[in-house]
Amino acid sequence: MLDREFIDLQHALAGEYSLERELGRGGMGIVYLAREVQLDRLVAIKVLPEALATQPDVRDRFLREARMAASLSHPHIVPIYRVGEAGGFVFFVMAYVNGETLGDRLRSRGPLNPATAARLLREVAWALSYAHGRGIVHRDVKPDNILIETETGRALVSDFGIARGAEETAPGDPGRVMGTAHFMSPEQASNQSLDGRSDLYSLGVVAYLALSGKLPFDGPTVPALMAQHVSVVPAALASAAPSTPRALTAVVDRLLRKNPAERFASGEELAEAIEGASVPARAKLPIALRVWTQSQNPLRGLYLAWSGLFTIAFLAQLVEVFGIVRGRGRFVDLLTIAALGSAPLVPLTIFHLRKTYQALAAGYSLRDLRAALATWRQEKRDEIEFEFDETESGWARALRATTYTLCAGLVSTFFIDFGRTGMRLELMIRLSVFVSTVVSISASSALGVRFLPKGIRSRLIGVARLPFWNSEAGEWVAKLLTPKHRKVVADLDYRPTEMALGLAVEELYAALPKEYREHVPDLPAVVKRLEEHAADARARVDELNALASHGADATHQPDALTAARDAAKKELADSVAALEAVRLDLLRLHGGATDLRSITTVLDAARELGDELDRLGRAQREVNDVVLPLDLRPQTPA
Repeated sequence: MLDREFIDLQHALAGEYSLERELGRGGMGIVYLAREVQLDRLVAIKVLPEALATQPDVRDRFLREARMAASLSHPHIVPIYRVGEAGGFVFFVMAYVNGETLGDRLRSRGPLNPATAARLLREVAWALSYAHGRGIVHRDVKPDNILIETETGRALVSDFGIARGAEETAPGDPGRVMGTAHFMSPEQASNQSLDGRSDLYSLGVVAYLALSGKLPFDGPTVPALMAQHVSVVPAALASAAPSTPRALTAVVDRLLRKNPAERFASGEELAEAIEGASVPARAKLPIALRVWTQSQNPLRGLYLAWSGLFTIAFLAQLVEVFGIVRGRGRFVDLLTIAALGSAPLVPLTIFHLRKTYQALAAGYSLRDLRAALATWRQEKRDEIEFEFDETESGWARALRATTYTLCAGLVSTFFIDFGRTGMRLELMIRLSVFVSTVVSISASSALGVRFLPKGIRSRLIGVARLPFWNSEAGEWVAKLLTPKHRKVVADLDYRPTEMALGLAVEELYAALPKEYREHVPDLPAVVKRLEEHAADARARVDELNALASHGADATHQPDALTAARDAAKKELADSVAALEAVRLDLLRLHGGATDLRSITTVLDAARELGDELDRLGRAQREVNDVVLPLDLRPQTPA
């Protein structure tokens, strides 16, 4: 049913705007979706609440700030088309954004992934920088004032400058501060003068929430919240969102510093820091590689149960052979049980080899499989971090201990000799322990009790597949399974540049005439070495970007960090350039050139570069050990 305000406003705007429905309401007004008659376009109209519209000072401030905000023109700011009064209503008309607010997005789907969050935060920082440069402080930066456009995914900030009206001190209560307490800066909560750095603090709270799903501060009352913003240091974002890249958490932590001078000086500086801290969005694995990494034999549970039963029988037989009876027949029984227990390995192995053949036949290489496994492992570890983020309760630990005890008791019954007279007793004990174990396991599973600690679960991911496919045995199996005629892979965006170049060189080298390959037999080894140097340098650049994001504190040796990062960037560029040179010379040979001196020269240069990078790497690590504090040294492998 339409309310009186809707009808009265429609009467006041008749002929100019046609109201369709209410979009939302808050302390600073009601927002309606409308159609502008002359231009036939959808717009959003925000109306000052009647209670505030009757206060002359609030009314005048609303109009003044709305007109100021209407002067802003930026791709990440919702534009205001008109500010006016009609029929006693004070309102402004702005563009209608087809999408949802960041608040709605977080409430419906939870935290954002780091790449998406970094992009949205950077766009908001650009918008804030533009407004601050024109003397406008938002004062109410929060998820519900950040819109996400459906068609483009871009972020648009709404209500620029309008929130100032809500923060006017109320008559008779000069110390009262109004606003959205969860996102207030310390200076705003203290009723001090504000500048653009107050908005950056609020954006830091938004970022904390967007990445972790948690607010840095919460409390039962507004005064309690304000007191925390003023005096309490928030928990580091890394502890609340452990899967977020260290560089991005450092940027957010800096935004939440109490002293405005310790934050970023401007939105533009913040945007640059986010760009430097951003890890490129993890490329989505092609479907063939996703199927290969995630495929599980549908009978896997049955096979494991089969192996488990025969393992227990094997252990029982082992005790009997070496503890009580010795004889050739017993060893035959032992081998038979071991063979039966290992039998499921045959169908499981065949299943995974068939899946591997499918991936290789689709045009992917062993390097692709290795990269896919690494990505899959990281994704599974991120899932474990999210799933088991909460602290485990005492009853859960007790239930797990009970389950362990019952399982151990069930196994031990197979090793107890009850004798012929105790067969009935043996059956009753085994049956009762078995039923108790099943009940305990079922209860633990239903209640989400962790049978293995989070750290062990995380380390067990890929514990067999990764070592195998990274070994010489894995290379041999991949060669056997790779068909001669394969599809051409089209979706290669997920490959790092050095990996793409290495694969191209590998294919070009394999297609050379035999006499050409014999002229440069160590080319594959040299290329592999360069590829490894490039990958290591890329990892160090990301790590050093994270370290640099801690800010310009003198104790953090910013000059040394910059020098180390520049050295890693140069190593990456040199390695990739050398790979490119080898690829181009191989292309020249495939194009009909017969002079092998050029490829020999390029390969000699690549060898020398590899040696030089080895020496520089050792030297740089020694410098880091001397210059950088322990907590700021890159953690990438030597």
